[in-house]
Amino acid sequence: MEPKKILKVGLDSAAPFPMHSDYNSEKFEGFEVDLMKAITEHLDLEVEYEVSLWATILEKLFKGELDLICSAVTVTPSRRHILEFSNPYLHFRLCAVVNSEDHLKDINDLKNKTIGIREATEAERYVHVNFPANNMVHAETNRELYRKLQAGKIDLLIDDSPIAGGFLQKNKKLKVGCICPKQTHNMQSP
Repeated sequence: MEPKKILKVGLDSAAPFPMHSDYNSEKFEGFEVDLMKAITEHLDLEVEYEVSLWATILEKLFKGELDLICSAVTVTPSRRHILEFSNPYLHFRLCAVVNSEDHLKDINDLKNKTIGIREATEAERYVHVNFPANNMVHAETNRELYRKLQAGKIDLLIDDSPIAGGFLQKNKKLKVGCICPKQTHNMQSP
C-alpha cells in the first residue's frame, strides 16, 4: 500500500482559541484544526503542520515551502495578487482591547494613545493608516501583545475580534473598548 501524500500546513504560532490552540500543547484543538481534519480525511491526505511567526508564514507559502496556511488570513488586494484563497469561512471586525477599568466611547478616543499591534497584520496596517501620529508598540505574537496591555506598557491594542474574544475568555481584566469602523474582513485559507 502506497503511503498517503502529505499536505504541509502552516499554522500561526500565536493564534489562540477559537481558531486553534497551541500546537505544542497536549490537546491541539480548535475550529481550524477540525477544518483541516475534515479536509485531509476527505482527500485521503496526511497533514503535517509547521508553526511559524505571522511575519514569515505568507512568504513560506509563496515560496512553496507550505501547501496552505490554516490560520485565517485576511484577504487583501496585494495578497490576492500572489495567493489563491478558499471561500470565506469567517467574517470579523478589528477591535480595540483595553483594561477593564478604561473607557473608550468610540474610535476617536484612540488619538494620543499608545497602541499595540502585531507585526505584519491588517491591524498594523489599519493603525499606520488611521493613527500615524500615535505611539505604536509592535509585537511578534498575540500573547506578547496582551501581556504588554496588562502590564500597562500600552494603552490599548488593535486585534481581530475572534482572536480578542479568545483572549478575553481567559482574562476578565480586559474588554473590547470599541469596534473599528469599516474594517470587516473575510478570513480564508490561501
